[in-house]
Amino acid sequence: MYYDLFLPFPTNTPVKKKGKGKGKGNGKALDAPERPSDCWAGLSGVERDRVARGVAVAGHLGYTVVAHTITAEQSNHVLPCPFGSPETRLLPYPDLDPRMADAGPSNPSLVQVTRYHMRLDDGKVHPITASNTLALRDYDILSCYVGSDKALQRACTDLSVPGPNQLAIITVPLHERPYHFRLNSKQIRQAHRNGVVFEILYAAGLFPPRSTPPEVAKQYRQNFLSNARELVRVTGGKGIIFSSGPGGSDESLRGPLDVVNLATILGVPANLAKDALSHTAKSVLLRAQARKTYKAVLGQPHIVPPPGIPTQPEEAEQEEEEDSDVTMSGKRSAPQGGQNKKARVA
Repeated sequence: MYYDLFLPFPTNTPVKKKGKGKGKGNGKALDAPERPSDCWAGLSGVERDRVARGVAVAGHLGYTVVAHTITAEQSNHVLPCPFGSPETRLLPYPDLDPRMADAGPSNPSLVQVTRYHMRLDDGKVHPITASNTLALRDYDILSCYVGSDKALQRACTDLSVPGPNQLAIITVPLHERPYHFRLNSKQIRQAHRNGVVFEILYAAGLFPPRSTPPEVAKQYRQNFLSNARELVRVTGGKGIIFSSGPGGSDESLRGPLDVVNLATILGVPANLAKDALSHTAKSVLLRAQARKTYKAVLGQPHIVPPPGIPTQPEEAEQEEEEDSDVTMSGKRSAPQGGQNKKARVA
């Protein structure tokens, strides 16, 4: 199984309205987000065609799991999930997902998950707070883009601690310019111990849009190769995944084996290059599932009886518990009575 955990999905920006007061916080406000009834609501035909083209190409190239990603700028607020809640998931193509009832056995299989990708520039402003837990719970994967050394430190330490709002992926800038901050190996190792992986997005750096000037495209490729090799050197090729990402041309998505070759060119060991698209990416989804359990460790157990054995009603179970309590109390009181008799005889 091969994974591409960054397929961009367009968002419907909420309408801004002016407040009437002159006090603080009464300026421009956003309309209260409502639970969407369809993930395609508010999207144009061009945006729908772009999503359909990306999903079709990913399935044709051999990917079995893709992540529809909602990208947000630096803010304290969380964009509402257009895919609904985990209980009532509204996927773009439910007939392709084997977990949905609409998917048939003859249809091609393509598991679709959701991802929220936020931007961190200074590490101070971020939506990972206790008040946003319910909104973040609607997304399967949480990730961030770090733009400074302070943001990287915050993401590797505080935001990667196991819990309901734990980050799963950290994306570093690769193609825009050479690194203007230092990759601290201690911080990266701490993030790896918490189960966080680092992501390399290759689409914008290696396959920019055709409208990009040739000199700029050449500079993008040079920056990507040097920055990606530096990230591989610091991490040793461990805890890294590769995704297509935004900002590329229509032909930027590459097949899994092509991405494996790219990983080896960047210095990833041969035994870890394939894991970057399979086992390591799978661990991200497992970590995302654990994020929704109690402190990311324990889930609420449910007793599932074997097939063919009817379940007992709750009243019968309560009666059995009461009978067992009576018998246990009787057994405990008998020795006490015998000791009293011996004491009287003495």
